[in-house]
Amino acid sequence: MKWYKQNFVNRRDWVLDNLENLELTHIESLVVLLIDFCNVNRIPINLEYLAAKCHVKTTDIDKVISMLCAKNYLEIKAINKNIVFDLSKLFEIEANEQTNTNYTSIFDLFENEFGRPLVSDELNKISEWFKKYDTNLIIYALRQASMYQKLNFAYIQKILENKNNERQ
Repeated sequence: MKWYKQNFVNRRDWVLDNLENLELTHIESLVVLLIDFCNVNRIPINLEYLAAKCHVKTTDIDKVISMLCAKNYLEIKAINKNIVFDLSKLFEIEANEQTNTNYTSIFDLFENEFGRPLVSDELNKISEWFKKYDTNLIIYALRQASMYQKLNFAYIQKILENKNNERQ
């Protein structure tokens, strides 16, 4: 049994303890905590419920859900005619971070997102980014570009620069 499925584990405490590593916005954090609370207490989850709890519009919750899915923290499944909000991948982030630090997996990640093999200039650009930026920041920038359907290296570069400037 996975560590986060043990009865003695408080997943919400884990989320709060690891907020700095998860790179969640305040509303994303709140939605993650609410989803976990609902899952544990078997409360049906829908956009209206989450919007009411967070005091935001349903469209805003829809965007947050999309972001969580894009970050690969949330998976929405249909099981036995019920919609299930599965946060398992969020709790597996430590294992994912170890595989993400492998250069070849990063290149594979880019190729998967772009849907094509990378050319040598693109491979060189990513290698340059490794010298300047943290691996997680590079992955974050790729996911942001993918989410906004702006998969080009100039856009990813801007995200990296802006995020790096925010951190300084």
